[in-house]
Amino acid sequence: MNPTPTFINILRIWLALVAVMAFGNTIQCFISSNYLFERLYTINEKNVSGLAARLFGVWTLMSGVVRILCAFFIYNKTLYFSTLVSFIIALAHFTSEVFIFNTAVLTIGIIAPLIVSSLSILMMLFGFRYIEEEDPRM
Repeated sequence: MNPTPTFINILRIWLALVAVMAFGNTIQCFISSNYLFERLYTINEKNVSGLAARLFGVWTLMSGVVRILCAFFIYNKTLYFSTLVSFIIALAHFTSEVFIFNTAVLTIGIIAPLIVSSLSILMMLFGFRYIEEEDPRM
């Protein structure tokens, strides 16, 4: 029986941490309708409504669930790929809001998800080499 590669264990911890942060952000979206304006889309308050905050919260919850499941079942290739795509979508979303739609500026509220999604994409792409094999714990 081969041990799980160290990198995969680090990736699992990272995914779980990112998922927990997503769950925290989800709660904030449902508690405060101003959360998105105060932290992310800071250019014009009329761009953010309570509905937009709740929709963003639901997306964040869904991505957090996918990521925590991937942390637990990292050798599931479909789940792994879905998690990778969730980070690509997040990176595309935040980048487009800053540079295309001009609803956000590069504050810590935008820079943090850009860094997290970029690092996660790189780590998951690197991790593909380990995922191609079967789960060594089996």
